Amino acid sequence: MKKCLALTVFLVLMIVLYGCSNEEQAESRESVTLQLGHALSPGTPASDNIDELARVIEEKTDGRVAFEIYGNGQLGSETEMLEQMQIGSMQAGAIMVGSMQYLDLRMAIEDLPYMWQDVDHARQAYKGEFGDYLADIMAEEGMTKIGYMEWGNRHITNNKKPVERPEDLEGMKIRVAETALRVDAFEQLGALPTVMAFSEVYGALQQGALDAQENPLANIVAPRLYEVQDYLSLTGHFYNTVMLAVDTDAWEQISEADRQIVLDETEKASDKVIEENDAAEAEFLAELEEYGVQINDNVDTEAFREEMLPIYEEWEQEVFGEELMGIYNDASGWEE
Repeated sequence: MKKCLALTVFLVLMIVLYGCSNEEQAESRESVTLQLGHALSPGTPASDNIDELARVIEEKTDGRVAFEIYGNGQLGSETEMLEQMQIGSMQAGAIMVGSMQYLDLRMAIEDLPYMWQDVDHARQAYKGEFGDYLADIMAEEGMTKIGYMEWGNRHITNNKKPVERPEDLEGMKIRVAETALRVDAFEQLGALPTVMAFSEVYGALQQGALDAQENPLANIVAPRLYEVQDYLSLTGHFYNTVMLAVDTDAWEQISEADRQIVLDETEKASDKVIEENDAAEAEFLAELEEYGVQINDNVDTEAFREEMLPIYEEWEQEVFGEELMGIYNDASGWEE
């Protein structure tokens, strides 16, 4: 009888200890710190809201999910950061969708020039089937999309003259990001595109190694490019979005409840960036004008788009395929 009682006590103790051990392991699995890198300039709505997003997520998950943010290209170029995510030395990134062509060339679709009829069509596309399709492509590469964040319409600054028509870019040395389609687009206009990390652009413009660069207004003002550029032309030739992605293995270490918090807060932050971009546009233009930049809004965007349209067919046949281009066309607004 005593032996049976002792055995029973022993078994109960083992069950309790095993349960405690499992709880500790589960708690350990739920506490995750993710190193997140991006190349966005500090002081821009996207960069600032990523910092705030990290703070809110850590607070709302009671520290179970934490992000260590390394912005402004601290961890290298976007291509280098994608490499780090692949080998697991970086668990999360806020990377331009077009830059993700390093992993799958179809992601270059974001770099089609003048691809959206207006900014509202662009924003809705990323919230719909188009955005889901791009997320599925990255899922094949082991990355889980937690949200998109608007970077905005890109415009051209230069030191030579206002850019009003395609021929104005003839022979102009312009910096572009490391994406093949952007190079093709500017070569189509007779420009001389130069691939360069953004961290090197200010110095290259200052020294005359470059004539021009192209970026959203926020990323022209924040790094003070007005100090080394005389003209801003509101070409709006590319619309860029940043994908916030987490390594899928790391994502699966987070509890389902905490994942939902991350997704919900990222969506709120994305909406806030759009609001701030809209509110700041006039402010950015006024600031640039105050610093002596000549602003040109007399741009023949129809001529630019027509000149660049041959790229669409070439890239559809060789890279994107009918399915992706069909989804894009349905969302673009051009065929309505």
